[in-house]
Amino acid sequence: MSDFPSLLPSNSSDSTRAIEQAMAESLVGLEAPLRTLWDVDTCPTNILAWLAWSFSVEVWEHEWSDDTKRSTIRAAMEVHRWKGTLRSVKLALISAGLGDARVVENFGADLVNGVPPYEGWTAEDVRDHWAEYRVYLARSITISQSNQVREILARVAPVRCHLKGLFFTEALHLYNDTITHDGSYTHGVT
Repeated sequence: MSDFPSLLPSNSSDSTRAIEQAMAESLVGLEAPLRTLWDVDTCPTNILAWLAWSFSVEVWEHEWSDDTKRSTIRAAMEVHRWKGTLRSVKLALISAGLGDARVVENFGADLVNGVPPYEGWTAEDVRDHWAEYRVYLARSITISQSNQVREILARVAPVRCHLKGLFFTEALHLYNDTITHDGSYTHGVT
């Protein structure tokens, strides 16, 4: 382990000094001005996770594409500004690359005595509790993505609300023998 000049006060613990040295070693050879490091578009890919941490990104996946990581960081301030609202839920899902979402609160409230208000619309479920909500994603997702969506929603949705279900409006896949039954995909609801 190399010994880099310390920026810590003299009363720092040994573990804090070890962490500082480990971080310094990971940044060796990184010669970029601060304005480059703090800009989402010019920040080197290998330190995007640090930039995300500094912007308090709620959910971060190392498997995401570079574009998804950068869009998530870009949206972090806006998500925090609207945290606890439906707008933050939509922004967080879009920035994580999960597409546009429609959030329905109080499902079934437009029924009149249990009957739809106009012809052609039927509700198969009973009316939701006032604090329950449903998320309808524009595109299909895998099981691991649905877990990611649930984590995002737990962190940005209003605390008083409870997720009733995740639904998607596109077909997940065609039955053409290209998708294997390995547990990555569901067959309907996630």
